Amino acid sequence: MPRYYFDVHDRQGVHRDEVGLDFPDMDAAILEARRALADMTRESLVIDGATDLGILIRDGDEAPVNLAVTMTTERLDE
Repeated sequence: MPRYYFDVHDRQGVHRDEVGLDFPDMDAAILEARRALADMTRESLVIDGATDLGILIRDGDEAPVNLAVTMTTERLDE
C-alpha cells in the first residue's frame, strides 16, 4: 500500500510530515486530507482565527507535490 505524506502549511510556515500514512491510492489520501483540513480549520478558527491553511500531499517516492488542499477565508466587510 502506498505511503503518502501530508505537509501542513499555516501562518507559522511549513510543517513537513516525516511519518506519512498508508492509503490504497491517491483518491483515498485526498479524502483524508480534506477531512484533516476541515478539522484543522474548525479548530484554528475557534482558537486563534487562523484562516490560511493547506495540506500538500507527497507520495512515497518523495515526488514533488501531487496535490494541494487549501482553505482560505476572508472578511468582505474590511
